[in-house]
Amino acid sequence: MLIDNNLIAYEFYKNQYVPKEIYYSGEKEETKLLDKYNKEPREGTILVIENDIVNEEGYGLKKGFYNVKPDKYLDFLLIYQSYKLKAKVPIIKTQIHESIDARTEKVEKMSYKKYLKEKEKEYRKYLKGENPKDIEWTEAQIYYIPQNNSYLLIYNSNILELHGIIKF
Repeated sequence: MLIDNNLIAYEFYKNQYVPKEIYYSGEKEETKLLDKYNKEPREGTILVIENDIVNEEGYGLKKGFYNVKPDKYLDFLLIYQSYKLKAKVPIIKTQIHESIDARTEKVEKMSYKKYLKEKEKEYRKYLKGENPKDIEWTEAQIYYIPQNNSYLLIYNSNILELHGIIKF
C-alpha cells in the first residue's frame, strides 16, 4: 500500500497547532494546584446549628450537625451533611496567622542520645497538651447578628481564620 506524502505532511502540520487532548475544565489532573485546605467532607470540622436557618420559602439549613471546611481557593466555606453539600457560604474575611519558620530557628549540634531525650520530652509534653505547635485543631462557630438579619460563621484552625456570612 502506498502512503500519500501529502497526508503525512498534513498530519504533521495539524499536530503542530492543534492540542492533543481537550480539557473542558481548563486544567489537567497533573497541573492542578496542590490543595492544602481541601479535605474530604467527612474530615471537616463539626458545626452544631441549634435553630433552623431558613428563608420565607423554607429553604436553608435545618438544626443539626454539619461538617464545615473551606474550599481550595478560600472563596467559600462548604457545609456538608451526610456527605452531601448543603450550602456554600461566601468568605468575607480571611486572616492567616504567622507560623514559626523552621529555617530561622537556631540549629544545635547534639549527640544522638541527647536527641532521643529531647524527643521523649516533647512527646510527654504532647501527651499533656503542652506543645500546641504540634497539635492541629479546627473549630467552627455560628452567631446570629440581629442588626443585619444574618448569621456569621467563623472557622478557625492553627494558622487560618475565616469569616463567612449567611444573609436572608
